[in-house]
Amino acid sequence: MLYRKYRPSTFEDIIGQDIIVTVLRNFLKNEEKLPQGYVFAGQRGTGKTTTARIFAKTLNCQNAKNDPCDTCMTCDLINKNQFLDLVEIDAASHRGIDEIRNLKEHIGFRPLQGKYKVFILDEAHMLTAPAWNALLKTLEELPKTVIFILATTEPEKIPNTILSRVQRFDFRRIGLVDMVEKLKKICAQEDIPYEEGALYMIAEESQGAMRDAETMLEKMSLSIKEKKGVTETLVEEFLGKLSAHKILEFLQSIIAQDHEAALNFIQSVYQEGFDLIHFNKEALRIVRELLILKVHPQWKNQLSRQYPVDVLEKIEEVAKTGSAGLFRRLLKIFLHCEMQLRREPPILTLPLEIAVVEGIAIVKLSKKGGK
Repeated sequence: MLYRKYRPSTFEDIIGQDIIVTVLRNFLKNEEKLPQGYVFAGQRGTGKTTTARIFAKTLNCQNAKNDPCDTCMTCDLINKNQFLDLVEIDAASHRGIDEIRNLKEHIGFRPLQGKYKVFILDEAHMLTAPAWNALLKTLEELPKTVIFILATTEPEKIPNTILSRVQRFDFRRIGLVDMVEKLKKICAQEDIPYEEGALYMIAEESQGAMRDAETMLEKMSLSIKEKKGVTETLVEEFLGKLSAHKILEFLQSIIAQDHEAALNFIQSVYQEGFDLIHFNKEALRIVRELLILKVHPQWKNQLSRQYPVDVLEKIEEVAKTGSAGLFRRLLKIFLHCEMQLRREPPILTLPLEIAVVEGIAIVKLSKKGGK
């Protein structure tokens, strides 16, 4: 699987978590003051467990300075999940006090193969209250050769008594640009043709979770038709959502006062099985970008981190065709449309069709009034 094949194996490979990597490297420079307890918190797919494994690898690497060498026997064993002093536990299925007591017995033994015995407790928030009490006592009495890392997507469920005894690191969602760059590298390595816009769509759908993006890319690469590669059209079919290009075309037809094109577009969206609420949400998002860009031209810098160059140019082009007042009114129309769509109208496309008619009427008024 791609996400396993391209899982980071050194600190240099980790993307989007620069501050965390810097702090962990600084800890490694002075092992005498090395903290023994950590909480890695953040949404799924942001690198919590991977970073914990790399930290464990660096601690035990036979040649490490700031990064594991990835070539020594210790690194090789960890990469193969055969290193006896790295213990990963799924707290979702080992959440009771008995499991923590058993864990405490293992902690008492000296490392067998390396300098440190490292315990990674994944989904730590799933532990029971008695288990937390037992773990608190364990954390207070850790031998100097033991490192304990709690990984969680719900840090608010971890007792304050635990948090006060560990170093907490909050993993951020990985940025779109960083995700797209990694997807490009994977495509190059795997000889997967792609359209840049398609990779942006995958990254956006993944909502900052690199693992999800890699999994989606792999599924789509297996669906490639006629060697065209991972295209925007393929991603549209796979995700059931339209590209920014298509949304901009729809908005252009409204601004051009082309009832036929706009209404036909809605019918094609419906007949091809796309989710109408999601389509309206994407239209809202693009109109929002147009409005902000109109009143704050420097917003282009922010947009450059969210869209490929060709889409950004298209957004700028469409922004020039309307006023801030027009985009503000269109935003209100699509906001109202979303509420109507969620009420499941008897004719599913009706709210969007009304939005088109009202939108074009507003365009006409704005042209007459010069606003």
